[in-house]
Amino acid sequence: MLLSPALALVLLQGSDTLRIREAVTTPRFDGVATEAEYGIPAVTLATAQGSVAIWVVRSGDTAYVAARMTDSTFYWGDDFVVNLDPLGDRTPGPGHDDTQWYLRRVLDSSVVNRGRHGRWMAPGDDPDWRLGKERSGDGWEVLGASDARGWSVELKLPVMWFADDSGRRATIAFRSYDDSPHAWYAWPAPRPGERPTRVEMLPGQWAVVWVRSVP
Repeated sequence: MLLSPALALVLLQGSDTLRIREAVTTPRFDGVATEAEYGIPAVTLATAQGSVAIWVVRSGDTAYVAARMTDSTFYWGDDFVVNLDPLGDRTPGPGHDDTQWYLRRVLDSSVVNRGRHGRWMAPGDDPDWRLGKERSGDGWEVLGASDARGWSVELKLPVMWFADDSGRRATIAFRSYDDSPHAWYAWPAPRPGERPTRVEMLPGQWAVVWVRSVP
């Protein structure tokens, strides 16, 4: 069903939003994400150990999704998850156009899933598929870094994944896991009674992305 422009605007205004701003300087794509490099985070999640700081910026025709997790208790499976629907069509579950970057502290163990029939599916439907030594895929690149105080990731992809001159606007959601104290955190925030992990399964709850001056 097609929405009238007025109704679409009302729905967008009632949603969480994420605005992609122009970077002051092109980020150093090295896996290390800091406020000194990216500025004020677009999203901050309070955690038991500190915070998850998330930035989304553009430099020319490239977008950078970066996150820094305060986490002094190393565990290979700590994760940061980016869920992106380039069409923003708010299907009931992950659809064929949706991509999920399931990025772990040990980046080799990460998985890049695609939506299908309301579920996230690994490449080739192989449940044992992992990123391994690869750090790029279909138009995207990722790097990570870890130290005694925490860890960070940087995901680089074309800005056209988020919007274009047709008026299309993507939707996005983030989720993080910290093994100590075995807790999950999500943005947009889960609805009352929902677990944070449910947000990644519900594209209808994801935030609308606004990109300044889409080419």
